[in-house]
Amino acid sequence: MGGYGSGCHGRLASKTDEFHRLDLATFKNDWFESGRWGRVTWSRGGHETGSVAYVCGTDFLKLTYSVGSGESQQQIHETFGLSFSDQNFGGQRRWLVCKCGRRCRVLYGGRYFRCRQCHRLCFASQYERFRVPGMAEAETVRKRLGFEVGFAYPFGAKPKGMHWRTYYAYRKRDCAMSNAIEQALVGRWGL
Repeated sequence: MGGYGSGCHGRLASKTDEFHRLDLATFKNDWFESGRWGRVTWSRGGHETGSVAYVCGTDFLKLTYSVGSGESQQQIHETFGLSFSDQNFGGQRRWLVCKCGRRCRVLYGGRYFRCRQCHRLCFASQYERFRVPGMAEAETVRKRLGFEVGFAYPFGAKPKGMHWRTYYAYRKRDCAMSNAIEQALVGRWGL
């Protein structure tokens, strides 16, 4: 399999974080047994950017959403089959079966909800010019906590309601990542 930079080198492909993401992991197993239905919405800056209604079944996931706007708005009804694979220590893992026939856990919403390969998406980490393992995860933690993203900025104060043990664990990992970046810079450019 490919290594660093493989798959998207030299082309400007869209990234997965630019699309609405419907992850099977957010659906609880008993929802499929009970036929649960509901709606998933996405927002940015306090404004709703998209929504999809869903119905769970024992062997399917049905999605209903709109594409287009105004007069050209079209209601889409799609049903995705479910596939199962056995786990090493018992039980089964549930997969969505995309329209292309691939099994996937995440569907990305462009004009239609499809797997990453159908939309020809790359992960954001595949575009990193300077790669340090774990850097994207550390930046995600900073983003989730509401801190400035980037290791030039100090790690923020403990958010209200967070346990001190959790805060110290995040801060320790952030410090280790800062040190790893510094070592990589020294190794690459001899700074």
